[in-house]
Order: sequence, then C-alpha cells, then structure tokens
Amino acid sequence: MYWKSDARLDAPDLLQCQLEFPVPSPPEVGIPPPQHGWTMFAGLARPVSRGRLRLSGAGPLDRMLIEPNALSAPEDMRAAFATIELCRELGNSPAFSELVKGEVVPRQRERRDMEQFIRNAAVTYWHQCCTAKMGRDAVSVVDHQLKVYGTEGLRVADASIMPQITVGNTMAPCVVIGERAADLIIATHALNGSSPTAFDTL
Repeated sequence: MYWKSDARLDAPDLLQCQLEFPVPSPPEVGIPPPQHGWTMFAGLARPVSRGRLRLSGAGPLDRMLIEPNALSAPEDMRAAFATIELCRELGNSPAFSELVKGEVVPRQRERRDMEQFIRNAAVTYWHQCCTAKMGRDAVSVVDHQLKVYGTEGLRVADASIMPQITVGNTMAPCVVIGERAADLIIATHALNGSSPTAFDTL
C-alpha cells in the first residue's frame, strides 16, 4: 500500500507491506514473537537521506565502504513516524478486531523512545539503487547511453543508474533499463538478432 503523510504531496511518501508472519525488529528480539502473528512492515517510499560508497583499495576484490546514512534527513524521520502511526491505526482498528489479540511492538512509547525504536529497527527494502547514477553532473557515472564516463566498452544496466529512487518497487524500472541497454547495444553493433546461435542449432 502506498499512502501520503500529507495530502499536499504530489506522490505517496509512505509504503506498507503485509507479512503473514511476525517479524520483531532486531533490537526487540528479546520479545518472543507470538506463535501466530503478522506484521505491518512500514517503509519510506521517497527517502531524502543519501548514503555514500567509497573504495577501500585499488584491487577488484577490495570491499566497498558503505555508509547508508539512513534517516539522517529530518523529513525521513517525520515520514517514519507517520508510517508507523498509519500501521498502528490500521492494525488496531475495529476491522481487525477478530484477528488481533494485541500489538506486540512498538506499543505506546514516548517520542524519544519511539525515535530510538525507529532507528534501531530500520532496515532496507532490499532495493538499493542510485550508486552509479545517469546524468551530466560531476558525480554522474553513466551517460544517457548507459556508458561509463572515462572508459570504453563498458555500460551499466541496473538500478544503480537511476538518478533518484523510484516511488514504487525497482523491479519494473530495472526491466526497462535492461531492455533499453539491449536496444543500445544492438544499435551500436548493428545486430539484427536473427543470426543462429549454438543453442538454435542443437
């Protein structure tokens, strides 16, 4: 579900997934999950905070230094509060009364404690993107043909080239990026796609 924390926004800034099993947040694992339960998995559809990737060395196997910097923007913390309140309002509503015995986490907390809960419990939605963005500014990595600046014969065709995070899940945009990359490669190498391959002739 996508929702707006403020009706004046031009697009939803909150998202919520329904999980058919209980998922206590990492710092709350001391609370045993109920034997039967479900989770409203709240999230930010348009996070403003930006992280950073750095090289740890010149070798191809040297690990990246990843600084997620999640929830560093005040707007993101406000949206996080809103998305939890939305989930709590839904989960504790009369419509769910026959399915809910009680809220396990986060329950009522003072604002400072709730903010700490949000920071401790925050995880990604596993849709990392925008680390090699397409553009023309000094931090852009690829051009409009997905070619990496300063190299020959190298393109990037995945979610990393997105200039900004999409509101919805990244799978569909990744398909579009892949199809566009295929078109560009076919055009560059004058391929028509009709040549037989080893698989065709087996």
